[in-house]
Amino acid sequence: MKRLRILFELVRLPNIFTAPADVVMGMSVSGGAFTAHSSTLLLASAFAYAGGMALNDAWDAPIDAHERPERPIPSGRITRATAFRVAGACFVLCLLLAAVAGPRALGVAAILVAAVIFYDGFAKGSTSGPPAMAACRALNVGLGIAVGALTITSAASAALLFAYVLVLTVVSRFEVMAAPIALVRGAALAFAAVLVTAGALLVARWDGQGALGIVFLGALAVWLGRPVRAALAEPAPRQIIGVIKAAVLGIILFDAAFAAGACGPALGVLTAALFAPAYVLGRRFASA
Repeated sequence: MKRLRILFELVRLPNIFTAPADVVMGMSVSGGAFTAHSSTLLLASAFAYAGGMALNDAWDAPIDAHERPERPIPSGRITRATAFRVAGACFVLCLLLAAVAGPRALGVAAILVAAVIFYDGFAKGSTSGPPAMAACRALNVGLGIAVGALTITSAASAALLFAYVLVLTVVSRFEVMAAPIALVRGAALAFAAVLVTAGALLVARWDGQGALGIVFLGALAVWLGRPVRAALAEPAPRQIIGVIKAAVLGIILFDAAFAAGACGPALGVLTAALFAPAYVLGRRFASA
């Protein structure tokens, strides 16, 4: 049980629930059918995320020894080599599960895994880091689109999640140092712009049903509001981490908005339901 808890902490168990939500969003906006074969992509995305988190900690172990000594590797609860093996196993499972959904899905999954490795190993500390991380999320949506149709609408939906995660990733660079107040203000405005644009796309593309998605976007705005206001008042690491955690879990509500807009309230609610286990587990396991 102790080893399992360490593993869950390594792969950021609470945040894993955001990954299948991305796939549901992709399938919804592209008209993809939810079948026994395509449903394997939900697990494929989860393993891709878990592998990325394990690889992140394995590569960052020397830095974490100084900045985040409580993490599993620097605290001595798991070895760096084991973390690399966990990452490799997760990536293999991602590809095997994606293959069940078909060659297009496997192709996207292969690009996703490559993008995750590129981000963790090479891009993270550079200026290409934020767009690389955002691309990983867009590719996660792409897993769902792979079983549907790539249209202007489905591409625009993925692009909006790209923009949301791009802002989130820029903010996350200040989780161990005070952030410039101008950056926090810019991030607040950028989050607002993404949500407004998403709402406009929902209404324009899906008319009255798209308005249902705005309910979830409104919930996301409320969810983000408190930590963002706290960071604006004091852009210290503790407040920045609060924004990061809220924004990551908020991805589920973002995805739910598009699921509701494209396929109706039932799928939107089912997608949003992933927020509950993510939130509860986030109070027991590290998520940042």
